[in-house]
Amino acid sequence: MKKLLLAFAVAAFAALPAFAAENPWVGNWKLDMSKSHFTGDTFTYSRAANGMMHFSDGSIESYDFKVDGKPYHSWGNRTATWTADGDNAWSQVVEADGKTLATIHRSLSADGKTLSNTYTGTKPDGTSFNDTATYVRVSGTKGLEGKWRSTKVSISAPDNFVISEPSPGTMRWELPSEKASVEGKADGSDLTINGPTLPPGMTIAFKPEGRHKFSYVQKLNGKVQGYGTQTLAADGKSYTDVSWSPGKASEEQTAFYVKQ
Repeated sequence: MKKLLLAFAVAAFAALPAFAAENPWVGNWKLDMSKSHFTGDTFTYSRAANGMMHFSDGSIESYDFKVDGKPYHSWGNRTATWTADGDNAWSQVVEADGKTLATIHRSLSADGKTLSNTYTGTKPDGTSFNDTATYVRVSGTKGLEGKWRSTKVSISAPDNFVISEPSPGTMRWELPSEKASVEGKADGSDLTINGPTLPPGMTIAFKPEGRHKFSYVQKLNGKVQGYGTQTLAADGKSYTDVSWSPGKASEEQTAFYVKQ
């Protein structure tokens, strides 16, 4: 789910030189879940040599933890605190610098083949969220251990994005619900993405591939976290963002945005 949130963090920022008097990317954009595709990503739980549990998404997030109510560093400035809710259920509190960002409830089906996750919390603007994701077992036989693949994702409150052009060739993107923003030019340089829930050192670099397409690279403290492309529809009323994590191009995610 973290990758999904990161995809939102970069998906709506499309800055380009002043190709014409009217920039087709400028406006308010909203995610259309019915035309988006966020399933197919995988992760693995295994038993580490030190006896702890190990989580890996096969790309950017990998950490050891115990289900003991103690925080363990997971990614960026995040920590994960796991507790048991029974034999086949667990809760995880995600924090950044001691502040709770989300609570994740995981429940394993009786046959051990399906893992259901629920993500709840409050965004910086006070908006609450209650999202869900369903994963099916790819390997392993019991408990969390094994490889899992997502088959269904539901987002309770898709975000709106605002893209503006403060000056010729300079674009500004804002995500009001997250109080996040980034501003700059499409020259391939790393631009800092600012926001109270984003880890320090998060940047995005992008370049145009014609008037209606961009490619971008997202980094955290200089390390690549994701790649993507954005393609504007010919009528300028929608665009498609395709993103993937390093080494996992086969698990690309597609977000479809509609101009309001």
